Amino acid sequence: MKLAYYPGCVSQSTGKEMDKSTRSVCSALGIELEELEDWNCCGATHVSSELVAVGLAARNMVQTERPIMTSCSICYSNLRFASLRLEEPDIREKVNAVLDKKYSKATIRHALDVILEALDENDERIVVPLTNLKVAPYYGCLLTRPTGIYSPEFPTILEKLIKTLHADALEFRLKTACCGGPIFMSQEEAANDVAFRILREAKKAGAEVIVRVCPLCHIMLDAKQRALEQKFGEKIEIPVLYVTQLAGIALGLGPEELGLEMNSVSPMAMMEKVYERMTGEI
Repeated sequence: MKLAYYPGCVSQSTGKEMDKSTRSVCSALGIELEELEDWNCCGATHVSSELVAVGLAARNMVQTERPIMTSCSICYSNLRFASLRLEEPDIREKVNAVLDKKYSKATIRHALDVILEALDENDERIVVPLTNLKVAPYYGCLLTRPTGIYSPEFPTILEKLIKTLHADALEFRLKTACCGGPIFMSQEEAANDVAFRILREAKKAGAEVIVRVCPLCHIMLDAKQRALEQKFGEKIEIPVLYVTQLAGIALGLGPEELGLEMNSVSPMAMMEKVYERMTGEI
């Protein structure tokens, strides 16, 4: 399988582990990624003009004829939204008027979907089965939007991958709740309340790890977890992994290949339990 790869802006900053683990997992699965040569911002949610956002996304999409894969649910949502808007003749005409290469069509895929397609439950490449690992699947807001691919209310694709990796997918009632990230700058207290509610619910459900697909959710649930524990006076101590990092562990990839040292809440203790269970020590 050969796909065009859109890393997105966070791959160069706060989401380096997302990019690193994506490349490592795809390499392990024989998925060839061809990075877009001159990519720009996807037209992320902070771009106030819809037409500008669609134009930014279109400039990325015209660079390849291949399906475009991204690991970032924000980029995935924006690129998909733009592709749908560009089906409208008047929008496509306005955007194409300022593009060197004219937009015609594009297929956008998320790394989660690509990895699941490449694996099956009895895949010999799963050398570290995550048996009995209790995983809280967390989608956040944007993977399921715009609608048409995954159900916005009851998505199940994360659970399918978790089970394929032989882990236990927990019933997690806040799996599609917003992490609070989009309002953090303007309403910090409300954002903190929302994020800690998700972390507390995961702990209550018995999660040993939370798996997610969004770099903004990563900041709210992983990078801010220690500060939230101090603020609310309650220990959570649950590692929060990108779905590519969880898949990489099952594929036997090392911490450096998956960028695990970049996670704020260390997953090393969780990994030790996985290996102990695999060897029958616990």
